Amino acid sequence: MTFYSWRQALRVRITAGAFNLGLYGSRFPRKQRYRGLLTYMSICATLMRLLRRHRLFELESLFTGNDTARTMIVSPDILAVVTPPFSDTEHGRRLGEFRAWLDNFLEGGEVSVAEDPQQKPPDAMLARVTPVEDEFWSVRVTEPEDTAGIRSLGGFGAKDKFICLIWDFREGIPVFDDEVDAARDAWRDLFGSRGPMSGESLDEYLTNYRAV
Repeated sequence: MTFYSWRQALRVRITAGAFNLGLYGSRFPRKQRYRGLLTYMSICATLMRLLRRHRLFELESLFTGNDTARTMIVSPDILAVVTPPFSDTEHGRRLGEFRAWLDNFLEGGEVSVAEDPQQKPPDAMLARVTPVEDEFWSVRVTEPEDTAGIRSLGGFGAKDKFICLIWDFREGIPVFDDEVDAARDAWRDLFGSRGPMSGESLDEYLTNYRAV
């Protein structure tokens, strides 16, 4: 791809993303729309650079390839552990469930979402973490049932586009706030001062979700 065609592709993606976020509608004041568009453009351009440099990776579904309803961006560490084969051990089964969560997200499956970090029902698949204004979320892998599960933290880059940066087995996270701090540091290392996407309702983050 030439620089010109890459720039054109970026412009198309930015424009489509801005419409998807409602930045061109009348819902927001002009100044707010402009700030939102600049933030989206900045994250989009930075993300494409990070993907080219293999500091982040766009995950493909194991079942549908790159024909997906949503986008999942992962760190090299996460890509390494969710890439098959998975061993026939508890460790392997747990990582397989992690990959199944990510594939369900990619393929547009229903995601149960908890917006209140202090009120997370057991079936919440995605939950906000504190402080809420920082816009970080926890991917909650709760299978197999006889395990503590896995948690992976990141933020939204756009509607239906999630960026997973760090992960650990739940029992390996003694202080969850420390894990949130690690996610924030990882985001800043990649995106600088540009934080994750911020929305006013779940409709601005996801399609096919169920609030819990």
